[in-house]
Amino acid sequence: MKIRNRISLAREIRSLVETKFAGSLLSKKFLRRIGEGKLTRDENPATHFGVYFAGFDPKVREVFVGQHKKSDLWLFNGGHVDRGETLGETLEREMGEEWGFVHPAAKTLEPSLLTITEITNGRQICRRHYDIWYFAPVDKTGFSPDEVRLTKEFHEMKWLSFDTARGLITDSNTIIAVDTIEKLLI
Repeated sequence: MKIRNRISLAREIRSLVETKFAGSLLSKKFLRRIGEGKLTRDENPATHFGVYFAGFDPKVREVFVGQHKKSDLWLFNGGHVDRGETLGETLEREMGEEWGFVHPAAKTLEPSLLTITEITNGRQICRRHYDIWYFAPVDKTGFSPDEVRLTKEFHEMKWLSFDTARGLITDSNTIIAVDTIEKLLI
């Protein structure tokens, strides 16, 4: 079963890259990495796939970001794909672990961005993440993630306007995500 799921993950990511993100240098790097196999952190602790899920409120044009404990960077929520999971399963598991609930549209959210993150802080085993981004629209006033869960991974979480977020965030991929969300709202 796990082997079938692992093959399914490779097929799922390959299909996503080839249909939605085809032709870019980044997509070629993703396809090369898929070809290497061992896509999850369990199989390859140094370089593997993960998902980010960025909460944003389209009405007030703000994003929900936090200062991550391991990296000390301002980031969106996310995590590694575990062995035997699909991207959708990872998204739902990570939302549950970090927010304390699964976004109502999680099953229908489509990936909107690919990035590759080089990790050089020396505090993590991870050296490179192949990230698949989901953008989750929420109503800020009704959005109430579990504070206890959030504080396991983040020093602080808060809502920021796009401009304020870009002024605070130093991670280039997270800035690209903020820019991409803002463009979706135009």
